[in-house]
Amino acid sequence: MPIEAGKAGDLDDDSVIVNGEWQRHTVGERVRVWLGDGTERSLRIAAVITTGTGGHVFTKDQWVKASYPETNRTTRLGFLLVLGIALLYTGISVANTMVMATSDRVRDLAVLRLAGATSWQVLRLVSAEALTVVAVGAVLGLLVTGVNLAGLWSALALLPVRTAIDVPWTAIGAAVAACAVLAVVSSVAPAAFALRRRAVALAGLRE
Repeated sequence: MPIEAGKAGDLDDDSVIVNGEWQRHTVGERVRVWLGDGTERSLRIAAVITTGTGGHVFTKDQWVKASYPETNRTTRLGFLLVLGIALLYTGISVANTMVMATSDRVRDLAVLRLAGATSWQVLRLVSAEALTVVAVGAVLGLLVTGVNLAGLWSALALLPVRTAIDVPWTAIGAAVAACAVLAVVSSVAPAAFALRRRAVALAGLRE
């Protein structure tokens, strides 16, 4: 190291090496510092190195980008695997629920056909109902998430930490769109299959 004063060999557990940028940088003088765990210590200056030896000066954004811990590939794959399994079971649950709900309404659909509605109108009604269910679920999900984030933000506000809420709208939109497509297909398919039978026969089915 480019030593200006003192000797690097004098460094021990009770001393520190500083550079000329420090307010106190006289060899032998004691300075007050805080360790990584927040402990306050008084250390003796063992040596002084050349000003600017500490490296490049970064802005806040540059420092965060350079020092932000990144997730390794194995951890990322593990997260994706767990997320994939959760999404798969969620999709199966959504499809199963919509199929069962539509199958239980076969008689209602037949009554609509007997009232004069065409098969296309009935299927459009089923699609609209499925989209309404998805919209209501998305709104309720956003409300619950908002309440949770507000609680976390309030808790962090008690600490000297400034936080910003970053909502992944792209991912949320993709999830809602996938649920909408799955719900519509799972509702329209059994309805279309049921409407292939005579409306009179379907209307006579017992609930």
